[in-house]
Amino acid sequence: MGETRSLHDLTPFPPHVYEGINLDWLVLYAVGAIDERKVDLSFEHVVVAAFRLFPKKFSLLAYPDYPDAKRVHDALWRCTLKNRQWVLGKTSQGFAFSERGRQELELARQALKRGPSLQKKTFSQTRRIEKLLAEVRAAPAYAKYSQGTPDKVSEAECCHVLQGTLDSERRILANNLTKLTGMADELGQKDVVVFMDWLGARFARFLERGEGHGKV
Repeated sequence: MGETRSLHDLTPFPPHVYEGINLDWLVLYAVGAIDERKVDLSFEHVVVAAFRLFPKKFSLLAYPDYPDAKRVHDALWRCTLKNRQWVLGKTSQGFAFSERGRQELELARQALKRGPSLQKKTFSQTRRIEKLLAEVRAAPAYAKYSQGTPDKVSEAECCHVLQGTLDSERRILANNLTKLTGMADELGQKDVVVFMDWLGARFARFLERGEGHGKV
């Protein structure tokens, strides 16, 4: 009980301060706040901390007084990806900070200190993100997935969604997967997030093995 009460003491940031900061950094900051309080880094505690600190980003749309555990889970999962590994562990076992994660945490803290004037996305940036997500929706892989034939999506079509080809470096493709998923989540395009999560799981072995010869 003592651990849980210590998280209830977390003070929420004003919404305008974190409006333009990506969800992954916000969750990483929440993990840092838990770690500072010597509280167990369980998934439940991360959900509570993220909701307490950034309620506008991590609350359910229809029930703003309750946390959106799925949104926290997705951001936390992206923090554990092989090309990041800011946080180590699993939902069922708990988490731990990596050295890379502590370095990234400092960037997140600096972003929150700078405030909204430097963080808010410009109109042109938002339009660019919308264009990239529109390209995902227009991709053959997305059409096959939406039409109930996901088993027909090829590796080449996966690469096309990730802004590359079969010759592209797998590291770059995996990084593009992370970025596109984060963009979709930031703009609330849940269907694209679900599709990108599926794509990452379906082609996990392809994205992890070897490196191509080209660059995206």
